[in-house]
Amino acid sequence: MNKEQFLKIVDDINEYEGVKEIFLLNNEGNVLFKSKEFPLTNQDSKAFLEAWKNKEPSINFQNYRYAIIKNDEIQLAAKNITGGKGNLAGSITKEGDYLIIHTAQETGLILLEWSIFVNKIAWQSDQSSINI
Repeated sequence: MNKEQFLKIVDDINEYEGVKEIFLLNNEGNVLFKSKEFPLTNQDSKAFLEAWKNKEPSINFQNYRYAIIKNDEIQLAAKNITGGKGNLAGSITKEGDYLIIHTAQETGLILLEWSIFVNKIAWQSDQSSINI
């Protein structure tokens, strides 16, 4: 995915309430793009992706633990249960990258809806407007 496609996805996702950050990792866990500047090093992102790929019970993100609710090869859904730090939803893209969003704890969508939405947007062929 190129930067233009990523920025289009960011615009589409940001139409929904509660989105904090959006980022794209390559299959080795390196940060390709971020929706804005926020603390996420390649070391952190590699550990994040390793936890996803290895189906670990939780992921650490920005020094908080997120319990993994759904984890398969193409989708991820995780929730920070005790700290109120929100949710993580991710999907592998057609190109083999990993698109991840961080949302507020309370949003217009529940966590599994976010997971489905991220998967849908990651696989959209023409990146035209996406609705759920």
